[in-house]
Amino acid sequence: MSYLICEECGKQYPLPEGETSFNYQNCSCGGKLKYSSSSANEVEDKKKSASISLKSSVKWKGVFIGLLFLFISLIALVMVIFGNNIPRDPTNIPIKYLTYFSIFTIILTIAAGSVAAYISGSNRYLEGAINGGMVGIFLGLILGLAGGFIVFISGTLVFGLLSMTGGLIGIFPRKLFKK
Repeated sequence: MSYLICEECGKQYPLPEGETSFNYQNCSCGGKLKYSSSSANEVEDKKKSASISLKSSVKWKGVFIGLLFLFISLIALVMVIFGNNIPRDPTNIPIKYLTYFSIFTIILTIAAGSVAAYISGSNRYLEGAINGGMVGIFLGLILGLAGGFIVFISGTLVFGLLSMTGGLIGIFPRKLFKK
């Protein structure tokens, strides 16, 4: 059923089936009437359902496994690059090692987002992006605790977007092999 709904007071005027207008120009309160294919209550229920769905789409198991994958991979990367000679002073790190570490960190962040999205078990891109993005948000939070507010904001944005991209990539196998 469709309705005319007052923009001022919210009063609803049901329309006969198949009608898109009615004899009313304005509401009894003087407000302008707006056409809606569903009642105001149904629209509100849909909004609530969407917000609940968004909250429930975070699968913490997938996010945790994605973070675990990222941290283990980063520790292994440091061990491969530096071996037993990990510099204690950051100024002693050669620029080529920092470049390698940066490139591999970007790749591993995308991969961690993919792992989180795949483990979440969803076939929907939005859920994949949310679960993958949570990995980058937590990484930004951890970096922010060590480096301050600016590092938190920039790290959350950069790593959140990278891991969100990975989350979208992590949904592809489920989409391809869905029965």
